[in-house]
Amino acid sequence: MAYLWCDSTDSLRDWADGLAPDQPLYLDTEFMRERTYFPRLALVQVHDGEHIRLIDTTRVDPPALVPLFAERPLIMHACSEDLEALASFAGAYPERVRDTQIAAALTGEDMQVGYQRLVENRMGVSLAKGATRTDWLKRPLSEEQLLYAEDDVKYLPELAEQLQAELERLGRLDWWYEECARLRDDARRRAEPQAVWRQVKGAGHLQGRELAVLEALADWREATARERDLPKGFVLRDNTLLDLSRAAVRGRVDLQKLGLHPRAIRRDGDALLALIEQAAKAEPPAPLPGPLDPEQRGTVKALRERVGRIAEELSLKPDVLVRRRWLEALVRDPDALPEPLTGWREELVARPLREML
Repeated sequence: MAYLWCDSTDSLRDWADGLAPDQPLYLDTEFMRERTYFPRLALVQVHDGEHIRLIDTTRVDPPALVPLFAERPLIMHACSEDLEALASFAGAYPERVRDTQIAAALTGEDMQVGYQRLVENRMGVSLAKGATRTDWLKRPLSEEQLLYAEDDVKYLPELAEQLQAELERLGRLDWWYEECARLRDDARRRAEPQAVWRQVKGAGHLQGRELAVLEALADWREATARERDLPKGFVLRDNTLLDLSRAAVRGRVDLQKLGLHPRAIRRDGDALLALIEQAAKAEPPAPLPGPLDPEQRGTVKALRERVGRIAEELSLKPDVLVRRRWLEALVRDPDALPEPLTGWREELVARPLREML
């Protein structure tokens, strides 16, 4: 199947206008993010069931992409980052998503099974991997890149059809739809303002004044990274945030002692010092939960063993059913069911675990 190159807004709109409203589209993206906060969408590969189009997003108007996924189901593989890239470019998230990685996991595959491995195992086709880490924003794209991009969706319709039939036979189709809706909602939630200090590695060791400072600095770093379109680590690394939160910082000399680059001190030193001074007087957030005590760890181990037996009965990998952090949350507060343990997991997994507790 030869791909069709699409590098104009008019041709993209003409094609989209000719699609049926509920036409499934099999889609993948290529984007770059090594030195930016926001992903930079470089290419969108779309299989409409008959033809493959490679859409050059450096040449088309972003809003022209939205009609493609406003109502139509999008079938993708491991699409969490692709959803973010599409939303960052077009300003909207797809409404109906079907992720074949999730589908495969619900048939018994590993949770992180890759597209290439599935295509090889299920269709006997070995896909080239050479263009995985190349500059997708550079033009013109090489023939190797274009063929790699085409392969990313060439086998997706057949793969999705196989997996859907298998899930239907197993009575797990609704599980798939529920997990894909959760994936879509999680992607949207990550784009909203949130307590970003919780994502700082080592935040669980702080409390009181230190935690108040960390909260202020983490919020500032997030806003600054977005404004400058830089990775958060380019603004301030996690370990620097922790050092600034713990230390008695009073002036630029203290910032220098903590290892901040002179250029960063010149640019942001006054802002950081003001934040630290204000935050030291603020009400700190509630600290993250501490480590489990020995009895709780023993309970988590027993619950994991029960999950393992349930998973074996269903021919699923245990982490497809339950993640360890959900079990820890359940042990800390058995009355508060973690959201992922609702829905199809509630009767199947959550009820027997709660009975043990």
